[in-house]
Amino acid sequence: MRILSKPDGIDDLLNNIDLSSSIDAFLALDEPVGIADLRNRKNDLMNEITNYHIEMSQNGHLSHNARVNFSKYKSIFEWIYYNPSKLRKTDYINSIRKIYAQSGTLCPYCGVSPCRSLDHYYNQALLPQFSFLPKNFIPCCGDCNRDKGAKKAFSKWRRLVNPFYDDFSSLERNEPLIYIIFKERPRHGIDMEYVMTANHNLDFLIRKQINYHIRTVRIPVWHNEAISNSFWRNARDLIKHKKLVSDGLVDNATYDVIINNFINKNNAINYDWEYIIRYSLAKLRINHWIYNSNLPKLI
Repeated sequence: MRILSKPDGIDDLLNNIDLSSSIDAFLALDEPVGIADLRNRKNDLMNEITNYHIEMSQNGHLSHNARVNFSKYKSIFEWIYYNPSKLRKTDYINSIRKIYAQSGTLCPYCGVSPCRSLDHYYNQALLPQFSFLPKNFIPCCGDCNRDKGAKKAFSKWRRLVNPFYDDFSSLERNEPLIYIIFKERPRHGIDMEYVMTANHNLDFLIRKQINYHIRTVRIPVWHNEAISNSFWRNARDLIKHKKLVSDGLVDNATYDVIINNFINKNNAINYDWEYIIRYSLAKLRINHWIYNSNLPKLI
């Protein structure tokens, strides 16, 4: 999970989208079948589009009871989304997807795989009126798009993190949203296992939301091998750094600088969880068992 990076050109694209003009354009045409009936609901549709941003900005989620029912137009809105065109002024849909895919931007849901698709934060079956709304598009990888599925998102916390509307300003600069607690020899035949949990500095509801997100996207399942490999590599590096102090080769002040540089280093491994793992190992005392461990992989 990560804050969504903005690729070059995305702000200009989004700022130049005129949704009112787009709605006028696709309502004026004869396709798809049934569009004429939707023209009579234009004011309701415009109100829904306006209220989306207001409610999301204020609450982080939409109110179920405040929604206008557009379910009878579901097939129409889906057709508009899957058939973007300049004539209907909906070609921005392809442009948004293309910019994120070509930039190599990492998926904000899992933080590992690159964005290859657009997820509807509120899915089309549930709220079809937001099928073409850019603020409802979350660039993500295919795995996360599939695992999220059609889950509802009206709850304050039983929903995925929204990289556009969720506020994590209470965190220290560069502090991760997630901690990883590693356990030594939890059971016979297992050298190490880990538990992911939300950063305890976050508000209670946000912590619940992030933990729900971790379970839903199944991050520990899909990325277990990469996280385990990163643990062993970074734990060995930390043990070497600690030995510099115990051997009297550096003082504590120098050691602190080394550790801070270690946590924040940029290496050639294109793996977003590297920072989270380094931070968790170095900063969380519960993980400091590594310094006294007799595990063969750490010696």
